[in-house]
Amino acid sequence: MKEQTTELVRRLYMPAVLCTALWGSAAPCIKKGYELFAIASDAPFSQLYFAGWRFALAGLLVLLVARIKGHRIVPLRSEWKPIFWICLFQSMIQYVCYYIGLSGTTGTKGAVLSGTQTFFALICAHLFLQNDKMNRQKVIGCLCGFAGVLVLGLGGLNGFNLHGDGLVLLSAVSAGAGALVSRIYTPGRDPMLLTGWQLLMGGVFLLAVGLLGGGRLGRVTPVGVLLLAYMVVLSAAAFTIWTALLGKFPVGKVSLFCFLIPVFGALISAIVLGEQILTLRNLSALVLVSGGIAIANYVHESKTEGGQA
Repeated sequence: MKEQTTELVRRLYMPAVLCTALWGSAAPCIKKGYELFAIASDAPFSQLYFAGWRFALAGLLVLLVARIKGHRIVPLRSEWKPIFWICLFQSMIQYVCYYIGLSGTTGTKGAVLSGTQTFFALICAHLFLQNDKMNRQKVIGCLCGFAGVLVLGLGGLNGFNLHGDGLVLLSAVSAGAGALVSRIYTPGRDPMLLTGWQLLMGGVFLLAVGLLGGGRLGRVTPVGVLLLAYMVVLSAAAFTIWTALLGKFPVGKVSLFCFLIPVFGALISAIVLGEQILTLRNLSALVLVSGGIAIANYVHESKTEGGQA
């Protein structure tokens, strides 16, 4: 039993926690990137230009990893439609809203609000998929999560602003819809090929919009380049590891770890950005959103014993 537990820690727990830590670091890294590249909070096209570099390079890196692993990286004609629809929701709409929204809110609130994409994904699945309806457990998880959003907004306009928090929340809606689109189009297709191309296409789109709007990087420093490189690797590495975990373990066991993403986001925001997270409102929202994600994704062991281990 001890050997099985040790093996599970090595093969599932540690890689899953690493993925959630990487994803949790995204919001504070973006905020820090704005500072290092001298991108003003009222310069949306420069923010999109910055985002475009990250995702275009991340897409190329995913495709490079896929090629090294022996995957086909040239899409078939029938695969361009799935790539476009996944890209539309998971790269174009989501990150236009997310990068502009983060400039008007804190890294902590951005991490907590983006965590609600889990609940929007559940709602979209309930509305459009016959075999994935809401149950009492999912409803309770969603209610907890949205209660966390309400807690963040208790301070009136100073607690929740449309330009910052509202856009981040809208990006979570798009991500939830993107999860549904991905579930529809991914089965039977190589997820690395789809993700690599949708990231690359989304990145090129963001770069083009940023350039057409006059976006630019205010300054380029070695530290800024290192941060951008980390964000590129973050996207490629987390996706590759997470996909491998989903191939080895039941979805419920893997998805349960998603509750750690806003936790890591808040903690890393405090360390990197010096934000004050130890307020009653922040902690309450964090507990509600993270707890809601855990409840909504929790699968009783008896239901997962038939899966891979």
